Amino acid sequence: MVTGHAVIHDVAVFDGERLLEGRHTVTIQDGRIAAVVSSTALPPEMLAAARRAGRLIEGTGRTLLPGLIDLHVHLTWSAGTDPVATLALESPEQTLLRAVGHGLAQRDAGITTVRDLGSPHDLAIHLGQAIAAGWVPGPRVIASGRTLIMTGGHDPFWGLMVDGRDAALKGVRTQLFAGAQVIKVSATGGVYGRAAGEAVDDVELLPEELAVIVEQAHRRGVKVAAHAIGAEGITNCLDAGVDTIEHGHFLTAAHAKRMAEAGTVLVPTLFVYQQVANAPGVPAYASAKAQAIVARHREAVAIARAAGVRIGAGSDAGSPGTPHPSLIEEIACLAAAGLPTTEALAAATAVAAEALGMAEEIGRIRPGLRADLILVDGDPTADLAALRRVTHVLQGGVLVTTRG
Repeated sequence: MVTGHAVIHDVAVFDGERLLEGRHTVTIQDGRIAAVVSSTALPPEMLAAARRAGRLIEGTGRTLLPGLIDLHVHLTWSAGTDPVATLALESPEQTLLRAVGHGLAQRDAGITTVRDLGSPHDLAIHLGQAIAAGWVPGPRVIASGRTLIMTGGHDPFWGLMVDGRDAALKGVRTQLFAGAQVIKVSATGGVYGRAAGEAVDDVELLPEELAVIVEQAHRRGVKVAAHAIGAEGITNCLDAGVDTIEHGHFLTAAHAKRMAEAGTVLVPTLFVYQQVANAPGVPAYASAKAQAIVARHREAVAIARAAGVRIGAGSDAGSPGTPHPSLIEEIACLAAAGLPTTEALAAATAVAAEALGMAEEIGRIRPGLRADLILVDGDPTADLAALRRVTHVLQGGVLVTTRG
C-alpha cells in the first residue's frame, strides 16, 4: 500500500500547464513530490526497490495530473431540481451527512480540493475541519460557510445579512472567527434560489460594504470570492479588490482589462447555467432567467480570455441538475467556449491553485509540492473524456482510490 512514499513509473505528465515531452517517473517522499525524471534515466535498482516495497505504481498508457480543483461547489446541496426546498426538509445533521457523501464522491473522481462557497450553519467549514482531522474521508475543503449578503439578498438560506459598513465589518469577522478560509459575498442578484425579489443585475452589497469586507479579509490573509452577474455589480467588486469573480455573465472588455492587470480570476461556472436553463424539473423562474443570459455567458468568457484574464474552473456542483461531481463537465464547457484543452485543464489545476493562494502547495507537478495526484487512462490533453477514467487518486502521497 502506498503511504506517502511512492514511485509512479512510465507516465505521461500534465504538469498543471502543459503536457511534458516523453515518459516520466515521479517519486514521492513524505507526501511531497521528490523528483520528476525521464523514465529512461531512473536507476533500475530504485525501480526494483520500489517494486519490492509495494510502492511502485505502473503508469504505462496513463497520464499523471495534479489532483483536480473545483473552485465553486455547494456540498450541502443535493443537485436535485430544487435543492433549496430539500434543505428546508432536512435537519442540519442530515444535511451534514449528505455533504460527507458528496465530498467523497468528489474525491473519488479525482477532485482532491474543492472550494465551497455557501453552506447553511457553516456546515462546509465543519466538514472541512473534520476531513483535515482525519475523522471522515474527502477532498480538502476550502469553505466560506455563510455568504455575506444584504438583507433580502441572493441566497438568504445560507446568508449572513449585513447592511452598512459596521455590519459588513462584523460579518467578515464573524465568518473568520467561524473558521472560514475564504469569504463569499453576493454583489448582485442571481438566477436560482428565490422565486421573486431579485434580478440578475440587481446591485446588492454596496461599494462601501464590499470595500470593508475585502480590506478586513485581506488583512487576515483570506481571499474574497464575489457572486457577480450584472455589470455594475462586477465594477463594484473590482473597485473593492475582490480576488475572484464568480459567474460574471455581463463582464465587459473594460472589466476584463482591469481583471488582467489586477490578477483577478474569473470563475465562470458555465455548466450550471446550461443545466438550470435546460434540465427538466428546474423551477420555471430559474430556468427562464438562465435561458435569458446563457449566451451572454459564453461571450464573457471570450472577452476575458482575449484580455488575458486567468480563468478558473468551478462547477457549482450541488445546484439544480449539477451533480457531485460536475467538474469534468465544466472543463468541457470551458473548452467549448474557446479555451485550448491544456488551458481548460489548467483552469482546474494550476490556475485554480493560484486562485486559492495555494500555488506553492498544489495544482502543479513539480518537486516540493504536495503529492495530490491522479492517474487517468489515456491522454486528457487530446481527449477530455480521459478524465472519466481515473485509476488512482493520491492525497499527500497516500493512495486513497484505485480502480483497475
